[in-house]
Amino acid sequence: MESVSERERESLAEPFRSLADVQTLLDSRINYEADRQISAERIFTLDRMVRCVEALGRPDRTFRTIHVAGTKGKGSVSRLLAALLRRAGLRVGLYTSPHVEHLRERIAVDGTPIGDAELVSAFNVLAHLDERLFRDLTVFELLTAAAFLAFREAQVDAAVIEVGIGGRLDATNVISPDLCVITTIGYDHMDLLGDTLEQIAKEKSGILKPGVPLVCGVTEEGPRNIIAARATDMRAPMQLYQRDYDVTSFLRTGYHGVCSVRVDQLVWQGLELTTPAQFMATNAAHALAAFEVLAQRGVVTRLEETQVRDALGATPFPACCEVFPGQPTVVVDGAHNAMAAAALAEVIRIVFDGRDRVLVIGVPRDKDVEAIIDRLTECGAARAIFTRYPGARATSPDELARLWMAHTGTTGLIVEQPHDAFRQAVNLAREQGVVVVTGSLHLAGIIRPLVRQQKQQSV
Repeated sequence: MESVSERERESLAEPFRSLADVQTLLDSRINYEADRQISAERIFTLDRMVRCVEALGRPDRTFRTIHVAGTKGKGSVSRLLAALLRRAGLRVGLYTSPHVEHLRERIAVDGTPIGDAELVSAFNVLAHLDERLFRDLTVFELLTAAAFLAFREAQVDAAVIEVGIGGRLDATNVISPDLCVITTIGYDHMDLLGDTLEQIAKEKSGILKPGVPLVCGVTEEGPRNIIAARATDMRAPMQLYQRDYDVTSFLRTGYHGVCSVRVDQLVWQGLELTTPAQFMATNAAHALAAFEVLAQRGVVTRLEETQVRDALGATPFPACCEVFPGQPTVVVDGAHNAMAAAALAEVIRIVFDGRDRVLVIGVPRDKDVEAIIDRLTECGAARAIFTRYPGARATSPDELARLWMAHTGTTGLIVEQPHDAFRQAVNLAREQGVVVVTGSLHLAGIIRPLVRQQKQQSV
C-alpha cells in the first residue's frame, strides 16, 4: 500500500492527471483567441517561447518542419501537405489552430489527433519548467510547446506547423523549417499586423529564414513584392503561384471539386477534393508545389499519380466549406474574415443555385464585422438568422441584424442560442433547402455535432 508521502511525491511529479486538469490550467492563462482586450505587446514576443524550447532541449529540432502562414488557406494547405507527406512514407505531425470541436484536434500524428494521455504527458513535462517561465506562458505558447513535445515523443519524421497569427512574432516562429509557405494576404488581425496589405505581408514574411525555400501563393502585386524582397534578402528561393505552379482546370461534381494542377513541368490531372470550393484547388496547388520543393531537396521521394490522388481525395476540411448532404443539406464554414466570407458566398451562390438558402451567422466582434456581413449577403439567402456563441468575443445578434438590414433592406431573425438558431434554420430551409452556418469557428464547433445528430436521426 502506498504511503501518503509517496502519493504526494507522485502528485508533485505529475500535477496533471486528466485533460480536465489541462483545460483548467489553460482557462487560467492569457488566451488571445478568446480575449482581444489584452495588450498585444504582452502577448506577441518570442522571448518566452525561445526560453521555453531551449529549456525543453529543443524538441522542435528533433524532426523536420514546414512552416505555413497566410490570411486564408493555411490550415487547409497544412492538412493537404501533411497527407502528401504521409503517402510518401513519413510519420507526420500536424499542428493547426484554432480547433473546431475539441482541443486535441490541434495536435495530430499521422492524421489522428493525439490522445488525452499524450496531451496530459506533454503538459506534465511543461510543468517542470522554471516556475516563473511556466507561469508566464500563454495558452498558445503552451499548446505550441506541447505539440513539439508530443511530436518528439511520437518520433515523427516531419511536422507541418501552421502559424497562429501573423508570422514574425508568432510562437511557432522558433522553428528552423525546411520550407516556408505563405498562402494569401488579406485584411485580418489589423490591430496586430497593420492596416495595409503590405504591412500584413511584412509580418507574415517574418517566417522566412536564410536559404530556406518559399512557396508563395500571394497574387496581389503590393504584398507579393514585399514578400519577394524579403525572400531576396534571405536568399530564399521562391516558387510563385501563377508563375511556377498553377491550377489549370476546375469543375464541380456533386459536392466535390475536381482539378488539374501544374507544378513546373509536372501536371496532375483529375484530382478530386472533398469540397466543392474552387479555392481548395488553389490550396491543393500550394501543397503540391511545397511537396515538389521538398522532393527536389531530397526530403521526400516523389509520389505516383495514384498516391497523390488518394492523398488529396481523402483529406477532410472540418468547417471549411464542409457539406453535409441531407434534407436539408447543411454547409458549415468558419469564415471569419471578409476574404473567406466572399469565397464562401461564391460557392453557395453557384453550387446551390435554385435552392432556398438560410444562413446562421455569428461573428467575433474584433473582426471587420460589417465587411463580413456585406460579403455574406452575396450568398443569395432567402433568410438569415443571427445568433451568438458563448464568450465575450461574440458580436451581438442585434448588431449583426442591423448590418444585414443596412446592406439588404431585409429583416433577419435574432435567436440568441445557437442550438435554437440551427433548429429554426432547418425548419425554414425544409427538406430541399440549404442551411449555411458561418462567421466563426467557435459557432461551427457548436453546430457540427448537431448536424451529425440530425443526419443520424434522418437515416
